[in-house]
Amino acid sequence: MPCYRCGARQTDPEHGPSPWKRGVVREHQVLVCPACQSHADWTAGLQSCARCGSLHLIRRLDQVECLDCRLIRDALTGDALPADALPGEALAAGAAATGDPSLADEVARALRRVLGPV
Repeated sequence: MPCYRCGARQTDPEHGPSPWKRGVVREHQVLVCPACQSHADWTAGLQSCARCGSLHLIRRLDQVECLDCRLIRDALTGDALPADALPGEALAAGAAATGDPSLADEVARALRRVLGPV
């Protein structure tokens, strides 16, 4: 995935953690390269957490999670999920909301296979 500001391609570091930073822009996870991080306004376009204001957000399985306060919200609706929500529960809830019980059941079975019994 390229840097969302300049388009530079990410390369793996030789040692240690990556100097690239993650963020969320318009509900999509993005990366910011070290060169762009040197600009004072590099965080200007990133979304912040509705609860704590942190920019440490990640997106996965149609959910956006704050890595600081652990708030999880549905990326499609913006609704906060319960504190004990597991990744993917928004997907199951969305399937149930379609009114198609077979789809909701299929999603629930897939989540149980991947995550185990809750």
